[in-house]
Amino acid sequence: MSNKESLNGQVWVNVAAGIAIGLVIGGTLALLFAPKSGEQTRKEIGDALEDLKDKAEQVIDDLQVTTAELIDRSQALLEETRENVARSVEAGKEAYTQKKEELMAQLDA
Repeated sequence: MSNKESLNGQVWVNVAAGIAIGLVIGGTLALLFAPKSGEQTRKEIGDALEDLKDKAEQVIDDLQVTTAELIDRSQALLEETRENVARSVEAGKEAYTQKKEELMAQLDA
């Protein structure tokens, strides 16, 4: 998965979290201004806060999973890059040695 796709997925997680939190806050405000008994309003606010807590925990869990996946991908990419650099250095050394030998042979001839 590319960095752009990872970033796009992260944006959608953030958007979903924002929408969920906004809905809970909006619902809580609606309950505060609704003409209901105090006991019923307190119960509904408590339920809304419990829902908010559950949704926040879910968002945190999702972010932790996403972060772990990004770390794993980054480590794999780093290792792949290290291997590519090592191969390139080795190829450069071999080319240098070969060219040096060719030039030495021409000088000796």
